[in-house]
Amino acid sequence: MMTDSNSWSVCISSDVELNFLVYVARAYGICNTYFHDHSTWPDRQVVLADELHREFETKWQDFWKGSIQQKAEAKIRQTAVSNFPSQAQVKFKHLNHNYVSPFVFNPPQFEAIEHQGLRDALIAQWPSFIQWWNMPAGGKAAMYYWEGKPDVIRYVREFEMETGRTIHPFHMNVELIYNGPHEPIEVADDYLIMPIRTEYLMKKDWWAERFREKY
Repeated sequence: MMTDSNSWSVCISSDVELNFLVYVARAYGICNTYFHDHSTWPDRQVVLADELHREFETKWQDFWKGSIQQKAEAKIRQTAVSNFPSQAQVKFKHLNHNYVSPFVFNPPQFEAIEHQGLRDALIAQWPSFIQWWNMPAGGKAAMYYWEGKPDVIRYVREFEMETGRTIHPFHMNVELIYNGPHEPIEVADDYLIMPIRTEYLMKKDWWAERFREKY
C-alpha cells in the first residue's frame, strides 16, 4: 500500500485466482488476442475440437467477466468499510459477497464451478499452475517483486509539481496478472487489472495521464 497524507492510496497486489484463470485460458489457447503473448506460459497447450473449443471459450469468458466484477465490488466495499463503516453498511448492503473472498474456487476439485467442462479444465491445470506459482522463482515471487516496483509516490509528487495543484483524494486497487491482457482493464474507477509490463507499471507518463483524467 502506497499512501501520502491520507489523501490518496494505491494498493498493488496480485490474486492467485485471477492468475490461475489466465493460466487456464493460455493452456487451452483461448482468447489469444486478449492476452499479451508469452510462449512459455504455460509450456504445454491443450488442443480441443473446434466445437468444444468455442464452448469452452464462451464459458471461460463468462466466468472471467463475472469474477472480475465480483472482485471490483469486493474492493469497493472493503475500502468503504475501512474508511466509512457506518455509511458503507447502508450504501453497499446490496453487495452480498464476502468482501475478503468474493468467490471460492475450492481447489483442487473446484466443486463450486457448475459447468463440467470448465471444472474439468481447472482440475487438470491446477497441479502444474500451483507448482509454478510456488517455485522459488515462480509466479508468487515474481508478483512480490513487481508489486513494489512502481514509485507511485514520486509519480504523484511530480504530477503535483507539473500541474501546480494537489492531487484529488483517491484510492486505487491494482491487481497484477503475470501473463495478462495487452493493456490495463479498468473494471471500476478504483479497480484495475494490469499486466506486468513496464510501459504501464513503471512509466511516469502513464500514471500522470490517469491522474490528469481521473484526479
